[in-house]
Amino acid sequence: MTDRPTHGPGPRSTTPPSARPNVSPNGLSTDLVWRVLRAVRTTPFPRPTTRGWTVLAVGIGLVGAGLVATTSIAVTAGLLLVVVLMLGIVVALAGAAPIRARRRGGRTVVQTGEVFRETVEVTGRMVGLPGSSRLLVRERLDDHFAAVSDPVAIVEVGAHLPPARLEVEAIAVRRGRPVVGPTSVRVEDPFGLLRIDRMVAPAEEVVVVPRTTPLSAIDTGVLAGAVSAEEGRTGQGGSADDSELRVYRPGDPMRRVHWGQSARRGELHVRQTTQAQPPEAAVLLDVRRASYQQLDRDTLAELSDMGGDAAFEHAVVVAASVARVLAARTSRVALVTDDSGLDPIAGELAEVLVGLADVRVRSDARAVSEVLPDVRGRDAHGMTAVVTGRCTAEQAAALVARMPGATRGLFVSIVPPDAATRGILDRAGWRILVVPVDGVLT
Repeated sequence: MTDRPTHGPGPRSTTPPSARPNVSPNGLSTDLVWRVLRAVRTTPFPRPTTRGWTVLAVGIGLVGAGLVATTSIAVTAGLLLVVVLMLGIVVALAGAAPIRARRRGGRTVVQTGEVFRETVEVTGRMVGLPGSSRLLVRERLDDHFAAVSDPVAIVEVGAHLPPARLEVEAIAVRRGRPVVGPTSVRVEDPFGLLRIDRMVAPAEEVVVVPRTTPLSAIDTGVLAGAVSAEEGRTGQGGSADDSELRVYRPGDPMRRVHWGQSARRGELHVRQTTQAQPPEAAVLLDVRRASYQQLDRDTLAELSDMGGDAAFEHAVVVAASVARVLAARTSRVALVTDDSGLDPIAGELAEVLVGLADVRVRSDARAVSEVLPDVRGRDAHGMTAVVTGRCTAEQAAALVARMPGATRGLFVSIVPPDAATRGILDRAGWRILVVPVDGVLT
C-alpha cells in the first residue's frame, strides 16, 4: 500500500516576520538596495574643472578623428587623455572620502549683537598613506549672522598632521533660529581636472535671542512697592507670622479664613503665606501688526517701516529687558503671546528669552485684552507687564477690566499713551513705562 501524496499546507515557519529578510522579486534584499541608493544619493561626484572639460573634449575629439582617419596615434592619444581623467576621478574620491570635521566652542544660544565664535577642526584619517593634501574648507553662515572673519580657508590635512583649524567669528544681527553649517570641503585631483564638494559636518541650530537694554526706570519708580528678590526667594520653613491677608476667592479653604480681620473689615479675608506662594510675573507681548504701524514717528522713519517690523523688533527688546528685571525680583517669569504655534512659556529668564526668539508679528493676532485671561496662577505679589505699541482708551479699558485681581499691572509702551489712556490706567493702579523706539526713557 502506497502513501497518498498530501496536498495540504506544509509546516509553518517558526521565524518571526520581523526577522525574515525582505527579498525583492529579483532575489536582492530591499534593505541592501535602499542602502546602495542612499549611498549614491549622499556621495558627492566629481565635477570637471575648466581644464577637465578641455581635456575631455580634446580626448573625445582625438578618438573621433583617429577613427575617421584611421590614425592609431590619434586614437591612442585620445584614450590616454580619457584615462587620465578617469584616474583623476579615482584620486579625487580617495582624497575626499577620509576627510572628517567637527565643531568646537560654538554656543547654542547667543544674543543679538554678540559675536558667535566656533572652531572647525578638519582631519584626514588615511593612516599609513604618506603625504598630505590641500583642500578648501567652507562654513556656511545664515543671513542672521554677519561674518567678522572669512568662513573659508585653505588647509592642509594628512594622516600624520595635526587637525587643521578654521576659526569662525560672526555677529548675530537678527533673532531667530538660524543654522550654522553645513561644513563642506573641496578636494581637487593633482592634475586640476576634477573637484569634489563634500559635506563633512552637518548643520547645527543656533538660537539667537533678543538683546536687553538697561531700564533703570523699572528699578526705581515703576516697581516701587513690588516684592523684592529676598522676599520672593525665602526658605520654606516659615511660620504663621509670615503670612498676609487677602480677599477671599472662591475655592480657598475655609480653614485659612482670618475671622477676626474678616469681621473687622466687613468681608472674608484669608491668610496667604509668602513662602507657600512665591511671587510670579508675566510678560504679555502684543504681536498685532496694527499696534506697531503709524506710530507718529518722523516721516522718513515711518516710510522705512510701513509694516511696523522695526517697531515690533524694538518691542521684543523691551519685553526681554522687562523680563530680565522682573526675573531678578520674582520666582518665575512667564511669557504669553498670541503667536500661533508658541505655547505660554514659564520658567527661568533663559527660557523666556528663547521664547522671544520665536515670536512673530501677525496681522490676525488677537488683542492683548483677549490674551490676558491666559495669564493665570498669579498671587497677590505677581505682576503682569503688557508690552505693546499703540493703545487706545477702549483697549486700555478692556485691559483693566480683564486683568486678574491678584496681579499688578505694568503697561509698557514704545510710544507715549494719550491722556485718556493714561488716565484709565492710572485710576486702575497700573504703572506706566514708555520706552520709545529711539531708546530714550520718558
